[in-house]
Amino acid sequence: MNPLDVYARSVVSGAIPAGKYHRLACARHLRDREREGTPEFPYRFDLDRAERFFKFAGKLKHYKGEWAGQLIHLEPWELFVTGSVFGWVHVTTGRRRFRTAFVQVPRKNGKTLLASIVLLYLTFFDGEAGAEGYCVSNKRDQSKIVFADCKKLVQSSGLKTRIKVQVAQLQRDDTSSKLLPLGADHDSTDGLNPNAVVVDEMHAMKDRGMLDVMETATGARLQPHIFEITTYGNDPVSPWGDQNDYANKILEGVLADDSFFTFTAHADPEDDWQSPATARKANPNYGISVSPDDLAAKVLKAKGIPSAGATYKQKHLNLLVSSSNPCLSVDGWRKSQNPERLSREAWLDRLAHEPCFVGIDLASKIDLCCCSLGFPPGPGHPLWCVVQHIWTPDDTLADRAHRDRAPYEVWRDQGWLTATPGTRIDHQLIRAVLKDARERYDVQRVGFDPWHADTLIDQLTHEDGFAEDHVIAVPQTYAGMSSACLEMQAQILGGTVDAFGCPVTAWSVSNVVANVDGKDNLMFAKGKSRGRIDPVIAATIAMMLWKRMPAVIEPAFQMFAFGGIHG
Repeated sequence: MNPLDVYARSVVSGAIPAGKYHRLACARHLRDREREGTPEFPYRFDLDRAERFFKFAGKLKHYKGEWAGQLIHLEPWELFVTGSVFGWVHVTTGRRRFRTAFVQVPRKNGKTLLASIVLLYLTFFDGEAGAEGYCVSNKRDQSKIVFADCKKLVQSSGLKTRIKVQVAQLQRDDTSSKLLPLGADHDSTDGLNPNAVVVDEMHAMKDRGMLDVMETATGARLQPHIFEITTYGNDPVSPWGDQNDYANKILEGVLADDSFFTFTAHADPEDDWQSPATARKANPNYGISVSPDDLAAKVLKAKGIPSAGATYKQKHLNLLVSSSNPCLSVDGWRKSQNPERLSREAWLDRLAHEPCFVGIDLASKIDLCCCSLGFPPGPGHPLWCVVQHIWTPDDTLADRAHRDRAPYEVWRDQGWLTATPGTRIDHQLIRAVLKDARERYDVQRVGFDPWHADTLIDQLTHEDGFAEDHVIAVPQTYAGMSSACLEMQAQILGGTVDAFGCPVTAWSVSNVVANVDGKDNLMFAKGKSRGRIDPVIAATIAMMLWKRMPAVIEPAFQMFAFGGIHG
């Protein structure tokens, strides 16, 4: 039997307690197994390749603690992680599918030992001549921990007849392969040609310098692999935060990357953090390398010391204790997207002559600019509908796609994002969209963030024929936006906002974090959000205009007021 399939089914069914992203990782595996052999999925699972690694790991011996001298036994979750890395291959080339694995498990679950086994195998037993393997961390002393494990495994398992153990590196002469630790001083790493990299405790990384060096340096290898291990961090705006966010969006279906594997063992935010059941859920080695008594003692201490409670949640439950948590529901957003599966053109025809409220976020001329046409619920469309027009400069598209960890080029090619020539966005494009909208729809009001909008507002009112009281400044303040942000939050949670499946807006929804003041007023925070949220801001401005003018909508539409929508 395939142990990965068995494990994944047990997690998805609930037989093995697991957090949201743990379940989604297993569901992704099962979904991909069903996709094997289809034209759009060029990968297959090779159990023999996975078992080759399992056999290698099973010949190694523990070298410390109560299991010292015993052969290593991989637990089901470890079989799932490593089997995914080594078992999934390209149908045509036979090369490994996953170039990166991002693995997050709480402390004491054996992730460092597992990473050491992976690094030894990739460096010395993967059939790669002249292989180079590196242990990388924020500090060289930290990277030496994985390296020390590799050395001890070689010495305790009889591999030293084939691998030379030196102070600063391991070396195999017959394959010209070497393994050594590196710190985060990425300025001194020229000339590296790694095919295997382990990144330890990624949450401690201060910048992406070393990670970028390693990703770039693997380009000459046919099937390089970067294996990243960490506990949860507390800074969403960090290399760890970027990677965690990217991984979660892949599992949620917001982004697609078939070369990126991710596995996170964690509790869910709503769980009782003091409960032994929650500890078991978050720690896959609970009762094995993770002591229930030790965790119980930490909980007892944490009850009386708030800082200890935060540490316990972060390090032993993999919970984010930062205040910058996502505030919109990706699941709610997804379930409302084009439920009738109509084409965009069919929707536009259906919305012809409907009341329309326009929200515009000019943002920066060098990033994203969005114009949202918002249509309140009405006959034939019981959801709040949003038609998005999103622009970005073409000349810097690739660089910003890398910076924002977003597939801008894919969205451009799919027609969801318009790339404009040059390095800046020409705001005159908005005038063209508004002119067309006024001819097709019943445009009621146009709203702007007033910052840097003076010229465009003047053009609309003095050159394009918009009445001055129809072009409205919507300040990005609690007073200006809180009620609309709360309404948007509630409607996305309830699955009643339809942007026709626009992936740029879905990504924007997943990026939003909240600013909340002492009176529970809500603002979508651009400064705290790591990714772009301009499409959400524009749509929320449109909603604010509608909330200010309920009398504009015909009485027949009033039955569809937000409080009564059920999708």
